[in-house]
Amino acid sequence: MRNSWFKRLLLSYMPMFIIVITFIFFVFFQLFSEQNRKEALNANKMLSLQAMRLVDTSLKVIDNMVVLETINSKPLKDFFKSGTTGDPYINISAVQKLKEMINYYPLIDSIYLVRYSDGFVLSDATNSFVKQYPDQTFIEQYQISKTPKWTDGRTFEQFKRIGGKQVVSLVRGSPYMKNDQGMIVINVATDTLNKLTRDLYDSKVSFIQVTDTTDNMLFGSPIQVKDSEIYSQYVSSYSKWKYGSGLVHGGFVHIISSLYNVWFVIGLLMIALGLIWMIYVSRRNSRPIEQIAARFSGYSLPVSGGGSKRGAPDEFAFIESALDNILEQSKQYQQKYQEDLHLRTRFLFHQLIEGGSALTQSDWELQALQLKLPLPLGLYRILVVEIDKYGDFCSNFSKGDQDLLKFTLRSVVGEIASKLESQQWSEWTSASNLSVMLFEKGDVERGEQSILLQLVDQIRAWTEQNLKFTITIGIGHHAETIQGIPKSYKGAMEALKYKIVLGENRWITSDDIASQSQAEIYSHLGAIRSIAQSFRMLENNWSDQYDEWFVQLKHGRLTNDEIVNLMNYLIYYFGREMSTANKNYHQIWIQEGLPKLSEQMDNDYSLDHLRDETKQVLQALYVSLQQLQDESQHASLIRDIRKYMERDYANPNMSLEWLGEQFHINPKYVSRLFKENTGQKFVDFLIDLRMQEAQRLLVETNDAIQEIAEQVGYTSAISFSRVFKKITGYSPGEYRTERTRRANG
Repeated sequence: MRNSWFKRLLLSYMPMFIIVITFIFFVFFQLFSEQNRKEALNANKMLSLQAMRLVDTSLKVIDNMVVLETINSKPLKDFFKSGTTGDPYINISAVQKLKEMINYYPLIDSIYLVRYSDGFVLSDATNSFVKQYPDQTFIEQYQISKTPKWTDGRTFEQFKRIGGKQVVSLVRGSPYMKNDQGMIVINVATDTLNKLTRDLYDSKVSFIQVTDTTDNMLFGSPIQVKDSEIYSQYVSSYSKWKYGSGLVHGGFVHIISSLYNVWFVIGLLMIALGLIWMIYVSRRNSRPIEQIAARFSGYSLPVSGGGSKRGAPDEFAFIESALDNILEQSKQYQQKYQEDLHLRTRFLFHQLIEGGSALTQSDWELQALQLKLPLPLGLYRILVVEIDKYGDFCSNFSKGDQDLLKFTLRSVVGEIASKLESQQWSEWTSASNLSVMLFEKGDVERGEQSILLQLVDQIRAWTEQNLKFTITIGIGHHAETIQGIPKSYKGAMEALKYKIVLGENRWITSDDIASQSQAEIYSHLGAIRSIAQSFRMLENNWSDQYDEWFVQLKHGRLTNDEIVNLMNYLIYYFGREMSTANKNYHQIWIQEGLPKLSEQMDNDYSLDHLRDETKQVLQALYVSLQQLQDESQHASLIRDIRKYMERDYANPNMSLEWLGEQFHINPKYVSRLFKENTGQKFVDFLIDLRMQEAQRLLVETNDAIQEIAEQVGYTSAISFSRVFKKITGYSPGEYRTERTRRANG
């Protein structure tokens, strides 16, 4: 039996032997690596040569261009021949010529001309005299000894405020050959030459460094290299610059290649040590396994397959069967323990929020340790997160999706609380309510209050943006003892009862419950919008709606400031409605309605007076709009067309031809009438309607771009995105991201 275990272990260690053999093969593959290195060096030499040729060719092209321009360009000849007084037209023509040269040859950074007769300097960006020009030293040096070659690297400063940049320069005299009238200086930035050669090589593998005749670096890879790491170097016959190249970490590659023999010896040693190690470990580890097999040999557990092979006992079968049985029992125990743990956790949570039990602080601490829950701190607050429109939630999602979304919501609450360094414990206390216990510490009225508002607002905003439903959060008062927790829970539930008044998708505290006037203000906004819309459509019932609204204001308990805010909203919404109507309507509103209403707002002293005076202004404005409507022969028709478009803008077939068929009128005539009566083209009005709705859907929903495009009348998301970006300056995705960032910021 001992020999049998030894053989099994010996075979189990065979992979180690295979690994050692693989290492030997690695040594042989070094030969191929060396060959690849040589090929890389050859390629590196070609890299230097190619970079030199590319730069020389580009510089020669510029040089030839300058020669031709000095011979053939009339603006340049006129500049150098002009007198000391100078001719503005000649200077402008010369500057235009310089800009043409820069545009045709992007490598050129700047050009300036120097006229010897008066020392006047003219560049593509400025003009001056030699003594005031920042490049005076260079001009005086090359005025004495001109050279047709390119200079070494130097700093060129055209404007002192901007600072200088590293350039190489070409100096040519004018006229050609005589060089007695002036000179042309061409500056090429070394950064531009660096960009020209950057695409020739991979900066992670190779490098190129170019130095001038004084061995100062012009451009290339910004790394420190030694002379021994430069594998190839060429000197340009044209510019006299040196082009050096090599491999990044070339010295390291050289060292690794030189260790070929050392690796070979290491491989042989590993083979020998591997064989010795396999024999030693196999003998050593076979002993405890034999002892385990001996202990399991008396185990009476039935083994599938007979537990033997050809009449001999199968120790592995006994061991496997025994371990499977132990693991199965352990799994069942863990599952039962987790289920019991979850039930105990929920039961403890309900005990705390419902009260009526004899649970003490010490009992809570003991159970919290056992259930791995946050320990009580002394200050607590209950939040109740309620899913809005729970009936729609159940009808829109399957049972599995509902469970997944609820799990997501609970996880998000925990993650946001963790980011704000706030401990929490949450449980679903009903189908639509997630109750959250916050463990507060510190100053409740200041720091903790700020964290609380951040927490609830981030939970609400995240749910609105990422899930297909909204939530309303009720916030209870903080509790200082375990007995105050049920009161905090009751306060949070009471706050949620005002959701129908204060609105969904928000958080509600006891302060919101106390402020009944705020809820009443919200109830007036819909009435204001209805009045403004009826007024814009010139409906007769706007006056009755206006009187009825003021009756509601009179019976309400609003402060003066709240009345003023509502009237300001009325003026704002009237202006908004007028801006979407006929341009003549909007003009009358700007000239008559807005100034008079604003004046009445400043002079009001009672609600009745405010109603009478503002209604008188609106009545006069209404009469003016009716007269304007009567004067327009087709105003009624255009108004009907506008109503139709505002109602059916999502129709992808909406067009002038479609409206012509619906209203039995020539499409071209519809277009002309629409423009005359609204001051806006038909297609622009339709696009505005669709884009306004698209912006709302992008902000308020999580619908895909294709879905939103179809909802506003576009069958193609590409066409929709193109029009949307033209109107707003953003793509739909960018617009949604930007509005989300602003909302969260």
